[in-house]
Formats: sequence, C-alpha cells, structure tokens
Amino acid sequence: MLLISFYLLVVLLLTYRQWKGARGSVFEPQKKVPWWISGLSLYMLFLSVDQGQLVSGIIAKHGMQGMWMIWAGNLGVFVVPVVFAPLWHKLNLATDNQFILFRFPGKAGAWLHRFRALYVGGLVVTLALSFHLMGFARVIQVFYAVSPLQSILIAGGLMTLFALKNILDIKLRFDVLHTLLFLISFILIVFFVGKAFIFEKDWMRFFLENPSKRGLFPSDSSTWFSMFVYLGVQWWSCYLFDGGGAETSRFTAVKTSKDAIKAALTPILLSSIISFFMGIHVIALLGYIPADQGGELSYVSSLFQILPSFVTDLVFLGFFAMFITTAESLLNWGASFLVIDAWVGWFKKQSSTEISMLTMVLLSGFSIAVALNVKDLQQLIKITFSISAGVAPVFILRWVWFRINAWSQLSAMLSSGIYTLLYPWFHSRGPWSVYPMEESRVLAVTILSSLTWIAVTFITKNTSNEVEQKMHKLIGSKIAFVGKLSLALVLGVLLTFGTFKIWELILA
Repeated sequence: MLLISFYLLVVLLLTYRQWKGARGSVFEPQKKVPWWISGLSLYMLFLSVDQGQLVSGIIAKHGMQGMWMIWAGNLGVFVVPVVFAPLWHKLNLATDNQFILFRFPGKAGAWLHRFRALYVGGLVVTLALSFHLMGFARVIQVFYAVSPLQSILIAGGLMTLFALKNILDIKLRFDVLHTLLFLISFILIVFFVGKAFIFEKDWMRFFLENPSKRGLFPSDSSTWFSMFVYLGVQWWSCYLFDGGGAETSRFTAVKTSKDAIKAALTPILLSSIISFFMGIHVIALLGYIPADQGGELSYVSSLFQILPSFVTDLVFLGFFAMFITTAESLLNWGASFLVIDAWVGWFKKQSSTEISMLTMVLLSGFSIAVALNVKDLQQLIKITFSISAGVAPVFILRWVWFRINAWSQLSAMLSSGIYTLLYPWFHSRGPWSVYPMEESRVLAVTILSSLTWIAVTFITKNTSNEVEQKMHKLIGSKIAFVGKLSLALVLGVLLTFGTFKIWELILA
C-alpha cells in the first residue's frame, strides 16, 4: 500500500508541475516529442489491462485454436506504419475526424463529420472504455476482495479522477512512466509464474488434462468456420483501419514523417516479443485453475495467489498503468471529437479546458454504466468487432478510390450497427444456426454492410473530380500507395506465419 501511495503522490506532483504550461492544449501537444516517447505511448494504448484475462478466457474456452481471433490481426498490422502514419503526420489535423472535411466536399461531408463525432466520440469510445474498465475492475475485485459492483465503481472513480489531468502534453510523458511500470510488473509475473510452474515439467498441465485444446487447428466444422472468419474476413473487415483514431495524435506529435513510422513500428516490435510470454504464463496458470471457474476472472485471482506479497503492490500498479494509459487515450480521443468537432463545429463556440474535462468525466460515467451491464470481455469485444464489420475497407479505400463519398462512409457506419442489432434474430432461424453466432454475425454484417455502402456509392453524387487533385498531392501516385500497401500486407503475412511456427515449436 505504501508503494501505491507513493505512486499517487508522484502523479500529483508531476501533474501540478506541468499543468500551467499545458493549459489550453488538452488535445494537441504544444511541443513535438521524440519518436520513442510517441512509440511507447502507442504501445500502452494498444496494450490493455484485460489482455491476460482475454487470452485466458479464449484458451480456457476454445483452446489454442481460439487464438486465431487475435493472431489474424497481425495480417494487417504493418499497414498503418508503412502507409498511413506519415500521411497523418503530413496532414497534422487536430482530430482524425477532420480528415472527413478534407476528403469529402459539400454538405454531405459536413453531416458525416458531425455524425461521426457523436457516434465515435460517444458510442464507440464508451464501449471501448467499458471493455478496459471491466478488465481493471476484476483486478481490484481480487486485490481488495470487494464485490464486482464495488470494483467497477472504484475503477470508474479512478478513471474519472485521472480524466481531470488528461492533457495530451502531460499524458505522453506519463506514458513512459507507465510503460516502465508495466514492463517491471510483467517481468515479475513471468518470473514468479515460471518459478512456480514453467520450469517444472507439468507447465502444460492444462493441455494434458484437455488434449483437444492443444491443437493450433480446428477439430470440427464449427471451429473451422470460426477460423475462416478470423483469417478470411475479420482481420480486414474489422481490424484494418487507416490509423485514424486515438493513435493519430501520436503521429502528429513527432517531428518528422520518418519519426511517425518509427513510432508506429514500436508497439509491433514490443508486442511481438511480449505476446509469447503472455501466452505461456497464461497456459501455465490455466493448469491450476479449476475447470468450473472459467478463465477471465480466475486468471487474476490465481495470479495474485502465486505472487509473493512483497511484489503484489508493484504488479497491481502495472495493471493500473495498462488500464489508465489506455483509458486516458480513449477519453482524450473521444472528448476531442465531442468538443472540437461537435461542440465547436456545430455551435461555433469557443472551447475551454473546463468543457474538455467535463466531457471526459461524462464519458467515464457512460462507460461505467455499460460495464455494469456486460457479463464478459469476449462478449463485448465480439460486439465491437461486429459493429465495425464492413466499415474498415471504406477507411482504406477512401484514400485511393475517389468515387467513395461521404454517403458511402455514413451508410457503412449506420448499416453495420443496424445489421449487428438485427442479426441475432435471423441467426436462430436459418441453417447457419449450427455455426457460432458471433463469427456468423461478423461474416453476415461484413457482406451486408459492404453491399450497402457500395450500392450507395454508385447511386449518389460523384464528387471524385473535386477530390482527386488534393488527394494526389497528399498520397502521390496510386501505384506507389498500392506498392506500400502490398509490402505491408506481405510483412503481416510473414509475422502471422512466424507467430504460428513459434507456437508450433512451443507446443510440440
């Protein structure tokens, strides 16, 4: 408890010291930062406190074959660093949502800009925040032996308090501290779990008791279908966006386009290394978790049972560092949409630090309400995948296919949400009901939303002549763009294949 108190004191002192110099620049850094600071901030943004819980839940329920849901994302992971990070740096926008006004002319672009500010800044960010909030709440529940309700309220209260200091200039530097806290705590976790199980011959006890879950490939038609969705559809339909999001501010915070590329590559390098240690220590823990206790919450409880008491405070701070770094990034991103793009854009009123902070507090409150009504992390993440199904291709193609207009993107966003809500009713009434509902929904929503936005593209006004000239100045030739995209996808295939081969050796 002394270490946690000392950490909070350091946060207060550093925040107070930097507050005055950063006031008025809540969403944009006033000074450019080195690429490694931006890169570490990106890594902590992508790393979530619930990662261990999610991996534990997946392997406990589906075995190693279920990990393709995560590994498939590697197929497109190099697209942002190679293709889009330097473009966002060149644009240097206050929010990535302002790209809509640059890309889509006329009233349609203005309405899309406003709609996405509310849709993403309000709904999408709230869902994402609640996901991470649930993950850290479980850590609190185990660490302090409180009820699930109390743990969510405590985690939400901490997030709300940190929102009051959430200025990007301050946050980027705090992310370095939080990265250090995470790495130290993760090394301690791996060391003590290894000492307890991994160095023993029975560290794969979970697979000895559940041999069917050891295989990397599906064993029946239902799981083959899921794998097809992960590798054939989900990675590009739900994952492969163009770097517009909370990460965009990290690309504009550095000095040069090359720095933006290096910053974007940093989380890929760190994640590629740490992911193997994450999976191995989860497998070791699962062998000592009773089968009737599930995987997600039991991961946290078993972990703190194994750790010696003198390191538990530091590990707890490591979990908190993962949670608060991602939460602050999402809050800053969502509030920037609601304040800069909605409040200022709609009402033409001047923004202020107070309005920005109040917006982040409100987003915190909404995410708490969602977290109180969701039962597990897999449920929430699969809903999020479905809502984004079929939308991601629009975000990639809009840079080179100039026939795409504001109505294309708007129809993709709306239709994917509507089809997501309607699909469960259809799933139980057709021959596809024999396949997993969530994976079936991703496939169905991808097809339907893609058909919808493509149809809308061709029946609405063609504005490509207005767009083509300024987009060419930004991206250069289409051939060069496609060449970079192809290179990124090849690198993604190699990373995915390498991940598979390494796990094949580990599990042999």
